[in-house]
Amino acid sequence: MTDPCSPLFKKSCIIGLGLMGGSLGMALGRYAISAERWGYDIDSRAMSEARERGAVDRTAPLDEALEGADLVVLSLPIRETISLLKKIAPLLSEGAIVTDVGSSKREIVQVMDAVLPFGVMGLGGHPMAGSERSGITAADPLLLENAIYVLTPTENTPHRAVETLRKAILSMKAIPVVLEPDEHDRLVALVSHLPHLAAVALVNAVKNCGEKEELLLTLAGGGFRDTTRITMGEPSVWYDIFVSNKEHLRASLEKLLREIELLVDTIERGDENRAKDNLRQAARFRRSIPYRGRGFLPEVYELIILIADVPGVLGKVASLVGEAGLNISEIEILRVREEEGGSIRIGFSSPAEREKALEILTARGYRAWKRG
Repeated sequence: MTDPCSPLFKKSCIIGLGLMGGSLGMALGRYAISAERWGYDIDSRAMSEARERGAVDRTAPLDEALEGADLVVLSLPIRETISLLKKIAPLLSEGAIVTDVGSSKREIVQVMDAVLPFGVMGLGGHPMAGSERSGITAADPLLLENAIYVLTPTENTPHRAVETLRKAILSMKAIPVVLEPDEHDRLVALVSHLPHLAAVALVNAVKNCGEKEELLLTLAGGGFRDTTRITMGEPSVWYDIFVSNKEHLRASLEKLLREIELLVDTIERGDENRAKDNLRQAARFRRSIPYRGRGFLPEVYELIILIADVPGVLGKVASLVGEAGLNISEIEILRVREEEGGSIRIGFSSPAEREKALEILTARGYRAWKRG
């Protein structure tokens, strides 16, 4: 019988020691999911930094890092992942689980099914977390906490591989969601890839509009910055994502263009009722997004807090709550008024935690209330 307290994996090998690979390695160690954590990267400085930061225990040439590994994580851009799968297939040990972190899945799982040898289990993965920063120096063992982590098995994926990775994801305090690969790609095209494409187009439309750039930058407020923050991701990574999911991205873009044309048409015709209804529908749907009480996701109990525009205010709020032993499941800046402050949303996993946080914050003079 397996010891329930023993690590799920004897030896893990992480190939690609950047933000996600490093963060996964740290989480595998922090929560004792893997007894040994090995790593490989084509950049020797990344390997050295990964060891120093505790993202892996050891680094080695690729064949040595893979030897005997029962978990292999490919944390690379999509095209590199596909290329490397073919290269490492003969080096993999029987019984190993091979997974990846790519933002589109269909191509990757097709290659897994085609090239992985008998006895090696391939399972697509997509941790839906990240940062504008990149590289091993941005790695964080808490990056995945409360994040959705999608697994995309095919009909060839053994059930035990799915269950083992589900346990690992839960141990990292992330939320496992199992989807069919094409369904995953269709959905993330709408809620992840399309927003990035639209944000890039918006920034470049403003940049290339012919107006004085200095004046544009001066007037660009919180709304523009929040809407376009995601454009600061690594260009080569996002090009791979767009190309690998171009069919679903095109369909998503057509939906967006239809909505833009509809809104512009109602404004040009002076159809105030329809235009306002369009705006209201968008506002209602956007307000519903933070709630996770539907379907298979755990509910989040939320507080809205008004904050002043002073240095360190977010840290003070988080410290007050943390010092009381309360864990914040989610945090989001909702609105910022220049020079005045704004409001933030913080979420908790239970009503009791929310009540305690409300009591603490109001006692310290913060204006806060429950939402939902």
